Parts: sequence; C-alpha cells; structure tokens
Amino acid sequence: MNILTALSVIAFISVPSVDTELTEFQYNGSGLALITPFDSGIITIPWGYGSALYLERGNTARYIPWPWDESRCCSAPSSHGNSAAICINRDGSDCILLFSPDSILEVYGPFLRGGRPVFDNLGNIWFTADGFLYRNGISTGIELEFHTISIDPSGYRVAFCDRGDRICILDTADGEFSVLASGYRFYNPIFLTCGGTTIIVSSTLEGEIVSVSTADGACTSLATGSQPFWWEERQAILYCVTSDDGHQITSGEIWTVTLEGVSRQITFSSGIHEIHPIAVDGKVYAIEAVTGSLISVSD
Repeated sequence: MNILTALSVIAFISVPSVDTELTEFQYNGSGLALITPFDSGIITIPWGYGSALYLERGNTARYIPWPWDESRCCSAPSSHGNSAAICINRDGSDCILLFSPDSILEVYGPFLRGGRPVFDNLGNIWFTADGFLYRNGISTGIELEFHTISIDPSGYRVAFCDRGDRICILDTADGEFSVLASGYRFYNPIFLTCGGTTIIVSSTLEGEIVSVSTADGACTSLATGSQPFWWEERQAILYCVTSDDGHQITSGEIWTVTLEGVSRQITFSSGIHEIHPIAVDGKVYAIEAVTGSLISVSD
C-alpha cells in the first residue's frame, strides 16, 4: 500500500503550526486527522484518534463528553441531523456512542469488536459488532464480520467490501447478500442519492473514484483521486488529488466531479496541501496535510 492509499484510509496528520483562513470555527488544538459535518458545525478527530471535538461557529471547540476520561482510539464519526455516532475502544472493548453536541444519548456495548456506525435517512443507527449486524443497538441476527459498512437511505440494503475487495450488497430483510461489483479493488463504498436514484460511490486501491449502479453493478470511473465526499448542494463529489515522496504528501488540491464525470479543480495553492474535503452549509473545508490545520476552501 503506497503513502496516498494509507493516508486516504487513516488520514494521519501532524500538529498544526500555521495560521489558517478559518475564523468562524475557534480551534487551536492538536492536528486534525478527520473532519465530519455535524448539524451546522464540524466533528473533528485530532491526531491520535483518542477523542472528538465539536466545532461551532463563534464558540470555542469543546470535547464530546465521553463516559470515560479517555479512549485508546475511535472510528470515523457519522452524523444525522443533530445526532452523531462513533465507535471507541478502551481497555480492549468497543462501545458505540450515540451523542449530541452536548451529551451522550446512548451507549451500546461493550463488544469485543465493534464497527463504524452509520445512519439511514430515518435516523436509525447501524453497525457491526462481534460478527453481527445491529440496528439501534439490537442485533438483527444477520452475521456480518466487516467493520466498515454503508446503509442505503431506506435501511433495506447494506454495502460492504469483502476480503476480495469486491462490493457486496446485503438485504436487511432476509440476510441474503450478493456481489454487486468487482474489477477494482474497492474500499469504503458509500450510498448516495442523486435525482431520486440511489447509487454507490467508492474509492479504489488503484487510486480512482468509481460510481456503481445498484441495479446491475455497472462501474464508471469518475476521476483519479481519493477521499470522496458528496456535496449535496452542488450535486457533485468533492475529492482530493495528492502526490507524495514515499513518506509524506508533497502536494494536495481539492477537485469536484459530477456523476457525469465532469471534473473541476477548485484549489490552486502550491504551498498548502489540502486533503479530506467536506461541505458545511454550502462552504467547503479541508485539512492541511502538513500541519493538520482546518482550513476553508474558496470555490
């Protein structure tokens, strides 16, 4: 696995040391590894993956109140409206936390192995734990070993990558699954809806962003890049294009691509290496790869 693929999977970033353009979010802490939209703010995962913070315009960043003083590591968070969820590990056990910006709403677990939680459009929370698929903290009885899943908006289908890097679809009604797409080494497939049609967009270990028809598994390579994020307002995918020297990222720019495959570069900053783009209230934010700072992106 090369340095670009590794960074797109774990997004390991160092401590910030430069000023940023972002002024509405007050954050001057350790370098950021992950960012996720949350209500009108941003959930940030600092370097080390041992905590999470909520950034809100005009207010100081605040830690999400874990039920323990610290955790050893955590997953990437997911959000739906004013609720979010994350999987954390402490003392060898995994727990799924459902939380608001101010409090813990539910704690599911502990489990020996917990997966990253995701939401459907109704706000139901789905995750895997100890080899089974769970919905709202209750086992469905369906066996599923994989840590990273995506749920379609209706909650009827789960997408995941098997050990052959193929995209598989599981029917949550009967527990049956089938291989939807192969031909690429897929990882982290994500359901999204555009114009009333639900498709899957996935990164590949070959360094491409691919759309996959949920009807027949037909694949279309949209762009060369990584870390796709669906920009609902623009009906386009944000993603980053990076280069590296084998040890660290040496350049990073943010692009968009439509589902028709029309790409557009939106940053041109040779001295700033933008990765991990997201959109919040129509505005794009990213992480600066060298410093781990949160920056705003002009479109």
